[in-house]
Amino acid sequence: MIKNEVFIQSPTRIDFAGGTLDCWPINVLLSPVTTVNVGISIFTTCRLSLRDDSKILIHSRETKASFEFENLEQLMDDNSPNLTFFKEHISYWMPDFGFNLSVQSDSPVGGGLGGSSSLSISIFKAFCQILGIEMEDLKMVSLCAGIEAKILKMPTGTQDYYPALRGGFNIIDYNYGLPQVQVLPVNDLNINKNISIFFTGRSHFSGINNWQVIKKMIDGDKQTWHALEKIRDVSTQVKEVVMKRDWENLPSLFRAEFDARMLLAESFSSPEIETLAQVALKSGGDAINICGAGGGGCVFIWSTADNRQQVIKACVEAGFTHLDVKLI
Repeated sequence: MIKNEVFIQSPTRIDFAGGTLDCWPINVLLSPVTTVNVGISIFTTCRLSLRDDSKILIHSRETKASFEFENLEQLMDDNSPNLTFFKEHISYWMPDFGFNLSVQSDSPVGGGLGGSSSLSISIFKAFCQILGIEMEDLKMVSLCAGIEAKILKMPTGTQDYYPALRGGFNIIDYNYGLPQVQVLPVNDLNINKNISIFFTGRSHFSGINNWQVIKKMIDGDKQTWHALEKIRDVSTQVKEVVMKRDWENLPSLFRAEFDARMLLAESFSSPEIETLAQVALKSGGDAINICGAGGGGCVFIWSTADNRQQVIKACVEAGFTHLDVKLI
């Protein structure tokens, strides 16, 4: 062992463009495609410490769930649904030592901020550091995505893991499914003053939505293909906007992607999202962008710096939760 105890903190993210395109085989069939996201200061954390015995103690501070096992074999024999996430991660490592594992996610449950992917990275980094293993980003992302697919029992994407690794503004180009990542420092972009993030109060589940889209695409549904092609084109334009810092063109692109996603599934929006959009746009916001697969979760508002505070005030008064965070 290299260390007796490690503490890992990983950011979550908001989407700028291209979510769902990161899922295989979409990122092969439409190749090349791009997704764009940015890390935010809502974190997941993992504390992993070695024990002198074979016991394994697991605690989630977010859900207040706790598990205690005499050894690894007893843990592997336990099929409790609330244990599945931890069990699949630990199954990869099959450690021959006892340990205490404590985790927390500050992301709203079902918030669409990539909280489960961020927590996966936190746990994976913790075991790597305890064991003294250095692992390339692509391998870590691929393994975490594989574990998540096993947990969800359906295909999953990979874009959410990259901001958890490094933070920053992530431009991820997929060429026949292989990701190539450019990370731009957030401070160089100077757009914290344009973004305000809100939780709608309604959770969502991205895995089901993504699987429905994948299935319809493979079945040859023309509307699904058309919508995904539009999202691909918008994402390419968003990449260009970010590279050029041409921010005034972002609102129209956000609106174009929203329209395309509504062609994928009307459940992408919700009464809560529509109300938030109305309030935000009436109070000076320029556009909304939905995080994750939609249907609930978090939304961010793009506005001028001068209008940001009045947008926040109006949305809070309408009953939405403002997440006072920064891009990191």
